[in-house]
Amino acid sequence: MNRKNDGNDIENMEHHAEEFVALAFEMCEQRLASARPPLTAPQKALSTAAMCVQQSVETFLHVSKIPDQPVEK
Repeated sequence: MNRKNDGNDIENMEHHAEEFVALAFEMCEQRLASARPPLTAPQKALSTAAMCVQQSVETFLHVSKIPDQPVEK
């Protein structure tokens, strides 16, 4: 892979990651909204995990855009 395509590959990966997280988050929201009886412990844990994944992916995407800087010793 040459350097010219790296930007496009990263942008493509970012797009797919954001799309995946958005769909997963939407699915969790729909399940939570349609749950009539109180949520079970696993359901609560899964909704919390989905939100953590969303935040983790967003953090990764933002950090990956920070330009590399030399580390001072």
